[in-house]
Amino acid sequence: MSEFYNGNSENNTFYREVIEKKPEKSHKKFIALVLAAGLVIGTIFGYGMDNFLPNPGNDANSVYAATVDNTKIVYSGTVSPVVPIAEKVSPSIVAISLKTRTRDFFGRVYEGQGTGSGIIIDNQGHIITNNHVVDGAEDIMVILNDGKELKATLIGRDSQTDLAVIKVDSVNLRVAELGDSSSLKVGELAVAIGSPMGTEYAGSVTAGIISGLNREVSVGDDSIKLIQTDAAINPGNSGGALVNSEGKVIGINTIKFAETRVEGMGFAIPINEAKPIIQDLINNKKVLRPYLGIQGITLSKEEAEEYKLPQGVGVKVVIPDSGAESAGIRRGDIITKIDDNKVLTIEDLIAEIQKHKVGDTVRIEVYNQINEYKTLTVKLTASND
Repeated sequence: MSEFYNGNSENNTFYREVIEKKPEKSHKKFIALVLAAGLVIGTIFGYGMDNFLPNPGNDANSVYAATVDNTKIVYSGTVSPVVPIAEKVSPSIVAISLKTRTRDFFGRVYEGQGTGSGIIIDNQGHIITNNHVVDGAEDIMVILNDGKELKATLIGRDSQTDLAVIKVDSVNLRVAELGDSSSLKVGELAVAIGSPMGTEYAGSVTAGIISGLNREVSVGDDSIKLIQTDAAINPGNSGGALVNSEGKVIGINTIKFAETRVEGMGFAIPINEAKPIIQDLINNKKVLRPYLGIQGITLSKEEAEEYKLPQGVGVKVVIPDSGAESAGIRRGDIITKIDDNKVLTIEDLIAEIQKHKVGDTVRIEVYNQINEYKTLTVKLTASND
């Protein structure tokens, strides 16, 4: 770069010479001919491309034809991939408007209103949403994608998974196609469809990616594993659909982190986890969950060291007629392992039990009150919740 030096040297002379030197006339003629030839060739080439090659952006059928039969989406290079996804899924997403009634300390009744979203899942009019959307609702109205309003009834709800099923009496409903959440990859396209901030924004579409999988998030007294996405999920989106690039529902939007220092952290219930719960609710069956049959407390590392005990879950109460009582677990025992997996906290114990089904047997290692380790076989029963 010394030729651009701006001091008193020969290089400085070279710099001025390059900038100021004019081409000879013969060079001018040559350059003009090259430019003219390029212009003619470019015009001919452009005309041929416009008239002889198909332009997918001008042919709507080539972009959207496959969305009509609700099976496959074909993308055009000139159209956002979200457009055909929205066209396929939006008719299956509803807005939910509801009225609630509450009493204050003095017995006065107050009427409130709420909104949410839902997903049409069959031709019988069943719609899935979140439990927290319909909790406490007395009057539930569903607004279809075309604006038609229908009265809905509550079929069933499950607070632990935050799922609920409502039903409308209607025919010719557009049913959503359910996908496979077990095959999701971090980074793939995710589109959220719902009714943020009220029914006037019904059918809103936001897009992002799958940001994370198996995110354990606390919901009330329980914790559930959810799909994380940066597609915008706002109040009212709850119960709406999170869909993949094929327009298949892979999650049910449920919550977002609403903090000033957090942006773009929304969560959805994986559809594979929701399917059996939804089916039980439709069939009016009680949702059965495996149950050990104890009430316990975490024995911290510091407490364990102080009292010279192993770290684990201390048994405070053994539920009568439970699998734990039948197996011989007693108040004061410390549970240290389940099926050779260490149990250090009450959360560890719950996570291990939830890996099983009602009727399964598990091996529980306890440290009992006579300072002995003992392994017991426990048959898991159904919880009463």
